[in-house]
Amino acid sequence: MASNSLRKASLQSMEAEIESLLKSLESLKHDASDESKKTLSALKGNAENALKHSRHLISDAYEEVKDKTRETAVATREYAQEHPYATAGVAIGALGLLAAFLMCKRGN
Repeated sequence: MASNSLRKASLQSMEAEIESLLKSLESLKHDASDESKKTLSALKGNAENALKHSRHLISDAYEEVKDKTRETAVATREYAQEHPYATAGVAIGALGLLAAFLMCKRGN
């Protein structure tokens, strides 16, 4: 699950860099000659394709995380239905720990 987060962050960083590149290319385009404009146009097309690809990868990563989250929620619900007393005990224990933490924090 953490690797998905890292991959998503990496893809978002790449997307931001590509967008920055597109902006730089637009500013250079105004100062360039006709032949340079053709080259910059090709570079811009390549950058836009890379951006589309990274967005597609981010979308795939999002779908994968969403599916895993749904599977985890279903498994948790099934466990809670099969073991209601254990689930209630864990919930009460967690609330007790939270209350103790808050009381200790308040005392400081």
